[in-house]
Amino acid sequence: MNVYFLGPDGTHSHLAAKEIFSDGFQYMPVKSIEEIFESVALSHSYYGVIPFENSYQGVINSSMNSLIDYDLKITKEFYFNVSHSLISRNEKTEEVKKIISHPQVFGQCNDWLKTHYPNAERIITTSTAEAARQSSEDNSLFCIAHVNAAEIFKLNVHFTDIQDKKNNVTRFLVLGKMIEEKGLKNKTTIKVNIKDQPGSLIKILMPFDKLQINMTRIETRPSRNNTYHHTFFIDFEGYYEDDNVIKLIEILEKLCEEISVIGSYEVLNQSDSANRI
Repeated sequence: MNVYFLGPDGTHSHLAAKEIFSDGFQYMPVKSIEEIFESVALSHSYYGVIPFENSYQGVINSSMNSLIDYDLKITKEFYFNVSHSLISRNEKTEEVKKIISHPQVFGQCNDWLKTHYPNAERIITTSTAEAARQSSEDNSLFCIAHVNAAEIFKLNVHFTDIQDKKNNVTRFLVLGKMIEEKGLKNKTTIKVNIKDQPGSLIKILMPFDKLQINMTRIETRPSRNNTYHHTFFIDFEGYYEDDNVIKLIEILEKLCEEISVIGSYEVLNQSDSANRI
């Protein structure tokens, strides 16, 4: 069975996918998050692994928007501890004039770079693994990537753990065609559209308190269907077949213009940083 991830090999997405799934799966790199959604949507039973949210830089917009555009389900949640290293073909770091990486990585290592290489040119690329590939072909390019990329492309590791926040965690979601069985610890994600009028939001939040359901996250996006509506994504603890969750959805159906369950899934792991995402 195929598992699609944001490639090429050696990205954090690749490493996260390998931790989530067993060795019996085939890992398929693609070029964009949108392509992950499309590949799963066009398949019968394949999975996709997407980076969704970072504890330091927040939600990844392309992942959020694609959840609106594609009729897929979240089947698992996994937290990956992010670690960045400065690597290159060179043996020394006296002359670091160009550093290549993904734009989010530059944001996560900004303080370290300003301290150590404030005058280095920052070159943007599509992924950390692509940065490592280009660095392997050009001595003038130093890159920021995971140490695993150094092994893949036979590069030297100069500095490790250069991210500004040592508790840097990315939340990954697994995409599939249907909701899977209940796990040991579960979350549910719903997508709701409400009218753009006073009190609409507070009305849909009150049932969570009444039913003692812990909401873990809420995010809003402009609706794709009506410019006068807002689409809210709400994560909360519990499985969609739990009695209190069934009651919650029944109440929300009467308060919302539209509501759909886009995932009820097992939380595979947890970290202190994840609690702050």
